Amino acid sequence: MYQHPGNRPTFINLLKIRFPLNAWLSVSHRISGLALVIALIGYLALINLILLHPEVTLSGIQGHWILLLLHTLFWTALTFHWLSGLRHLLAEHFTATKPYQIINSQGMSQLLLISWGLASVFIIVQVWSL
Repeated sequence: MYQHPGNRPTFINLLKIRFPLNAWLSVSHRISGLALVIALIGYLALINLILLHPEVTLSGIQGHWILLLLHTLFWTALTFHWLSGLRHLLAEHFTATKPYQIINSQGMSQLLLISWGLASVFIIVQVWSL
């Protein structure tokens, strides 16, 4: 077996690495984009179902739980994707040190998460109270 000539570890446990909140927000931004694509595929499948089967109507499935889940996924993912995308754009736009530090601060990241949480509660209440 090969022995590395040094004291660096040969096995890195990724579960022990603590990423900053900004890194988690960046990863979540990509995941919310994936959720938007999944919701788009769901909506396209729904359109396909309505067009190919005349007995299925949009008014007939309006309160179905799958459609409500699709609406919830789409709007919560869109809200997060928009908020975090706006934060990314502002961070790229402001190259001066002070505005960049404010946008990438822990407080701004927490404000983004609180805003998204409140918007998600509003979306869930609006979608599921039909």
